Amino acid sequence: MKEYSLQDLKGSFVKAAIFTIVMAILGGGAMFGLAKHKQHLSYTADRYVVISHPITQKSVGANNSMTNIDQQMMMTYEEIAENPVVAKAARQHLNSKLKKEYSVDQISQDVNAKVKPQSLVLRLSATANSPKNAVALVNATAEGFKEVLPQVQTGAGAVKLLSKATTDGVSLNKSVNTKKYAVVGLALGGLVGIIISFVVITWKKVLK
Repeated sequence: MKEYSLQDLKGSFVKAAIFTIVMAILGGGAMFGLAKHKQHLSYTADRYVVISHPITQKSVGANNSMTNIDQQMMMTYEEIAENPVVAKAARQHLNSKLKKEYSVDQISQDVNAKVKPQSLVLRLSATANSPKNAVALVNATAEGFKEVLPQVQTGAGAVKLLSKATTDGVSLNKSVNTKKYAVVGLALGGLVGIIISFVVITWKKVLK
């Protein structure tokens, strides 16, 4: 078997290292491109609603009792907010262009309501393919909810709509994390590079 000097082996390992780095970069780039191709962007806008009965200073005990009742009803209000009857009312507050784009069923799917425990604040969220549409949907839903709640829930507290949603407060949602894909691609590309380099070095320096 032919003997190789340290310099020969050093040169081979340097080439192997360069090849591994190139493979890692190619793998990362390929996975990043794949992620970009698969990625779907959506936007979510929020608007907050307070539902409560008026609080006076005449009777502290009665006020506390009413507040507890309002808190207990918040989960019911959450379900009502996601009901198609609210989506139908919300659609009436959209402009003609958005009415063509969004049906009652689509609004119901795109709108979500959430309340925190022991809170009188209901968060309405709408997700759409653009910040402008998300804002329009959530604001229309808030208006529709304010109209519908007294009709379907007798004795419900007054609905107070907080500040309107704007495009400045919209959050971006990514269906695919491109950074994670790129990191995985780098790792896989580097691993393939190491394996190929090992096989080539072994073949050239040992087996021949």
